[in-house]
Amino acid sequence: MANLGEKKGRYFARFRYQQKEYKKSLKTRDRREANAALHLIENTIHRLLTGQLAVPPQVDPGDFILSGGTKQHVFTPPPKMPNFCEGMDAYLQSKFNLAESSLTTERIHLGHLLRYLESNGHKSFCSVTASDLEGFLTTRLMKRSRCTVKKERSTVLQFFRWATKNGFFEKSPAEALPSIMVGAEQDRFRTVEEIETVIKRGRYDLETARHEWSRLYLTPENISEILACVRSNQDQDFTHLLHIIPAYTGIRRGELLRLRWQDCDLENGFLWARSRKQSRPELETIRQIEMHPELKEVLHTWRENRLKGEYVISYHDSLIPPNNGQANRAFRQPLRGTRWCLNSGKNWFKLGFHTYRHSFASNLAAAGVDQRIIDEWMGHQTEAMRKRYRHLFPQKRQAAINSFSLQPLSGGG
Repeated sequence: MANLGEKKGRYFARFRYQQKEYKKSLKTRDRREANAALHLIENTIHRLLTGQLAVPPQVDPGDFILSGGTKQHVFTPPPKMPNFCEGMDAYLQSKFNLAESSLTTERIHLGHLLRYLESNGHKSFCSVTASDLEGFLTTRLMKRSRCTVKKERSTVLQFFRWATKNGFFEKSPAEALPSIMVGAEQDRFRTVEEIETVIKRGRYDLETARHEWSRLYLTPENISEILACVRSNQDQDFTHLLHIIPAYTGIRRGELLRLRWQDCDLENGFLWARSRKQSRPELETIRQIEMHPELKEVLHTWRENRLKGEYVISYHDSLIPPNNGQANRAFRQPLRGTRWCLNSGKNWFKLGFHTYRHSFASNLAAAGVDQRIIDEWMGHQTEAMRKRYRHLFPQKRQAAINSFSLQPLSGGG
C-alpha cells in the first residue's frame, strides 16, 4: 500500500490513492520516525477506503494522507478588488525594471482602456469580460493604426495576466483576444516637412499627430538648429550633452547615462557604448563607435571644465549621473515653448532620445555609408529597421538601375 524510499539520507513515502501515485517527503533522516510516518499513511489510506474519513474539498489528497487525516482547507478570503486606477498603479509598480518610456506607454494604453470601460459603466476591472476587451480593441482600430492597437492589445494582455496571477480573476478575460495582424514593415522615417504636410492634410488631433512625429528623422540642418536651441535655453550645464552625444553616435539613453570617461578615448577618437537588456540587466554588451571631430572637441572642452567625476554626464555637486526621469526632464526643458514642443503640459515633444538614434542611422545611410558599418555602430539592428530608412539611398539605387542597358548595340553586323 505504501513504501519507503531514501534520497541523500532523507526518507520519503510513495503510495497510491484513487489510481494516482504520490511521492511525499517525510522530512526526517531517522529510520524509526520514517517507519512511524509510513504506518500513519497506511492507516489513513485504510480509513479513507473504508469510509471512516473523507478528503475535504480543495485539499490535496496526498497532503491529507501524509498529515494522518488532519489537514483541513484553510479559507483564504479573496483579495479586495481595487478600482481600475488602483489596479493600474499596482501593476505599473510591479514592472519597476522597465524603462520610464515603456512604463509611460503602458500607462497611456491602460488609460485608453479605462476611459472606454468607464463610458460603458465599469467602475472596477473585476467585472470586465472578454467581450468588453474585444469591443475596446474594435473601437481603437477605428481611430488608430493596426500597429498601435497591436501594442495596446499586448499591454492589456499583460495587465490582465498580472491581475489573474494576483487573484482578481480566476481566468484572464484577455487570453482569448484575437490577434491583430499588421504588415511586416513599419512606415518609413519622414522628414519634418513630410510629417507637417501629412498632418496638415489630414487635420489630425494632437494625439494622432504625436504618433506621426514618432516617425521623424532629423536632417543635419534640423539637428544643428536643435543643438543651438538647447545651448541657448538649458538650465543644467550637462543638458546639451544629452542631445549632442546621441546625435553624433546614435547611442541609447541608458548607454549615454552609463558613459564613463574611461569609455572615451579622445586621443584616438572613439568611445565604447555599454548596453544592457531590460530583461537581463546583469548582461552587458559593448560596441566601439568612432567619434566625429566635432564631438571630440565638445568632449575635450567638457572634460577640461569637469576636473572630477567618472561619468561623462553628472551633476556638478554630487558627480553622479541623472536617473532616467531626471534625464528626460533635462532633455525636454530647453525645447519647451519652441516649435519642437507639441504639448508642454503632457510632456509631448516631436523628438526624444531615440529620435537621434534613428536619425543617426538615416543620415549615415543618406550619405552612402556601408550598411555593415551602420549596423556595427548601432548594434542589434534588424532588417525591419533598415527598411525604414532604405529610401534614403536614392543615388545608390539609381546607379544600380543604370548599371546595365538592354538597348541593341549600334554598328553591329
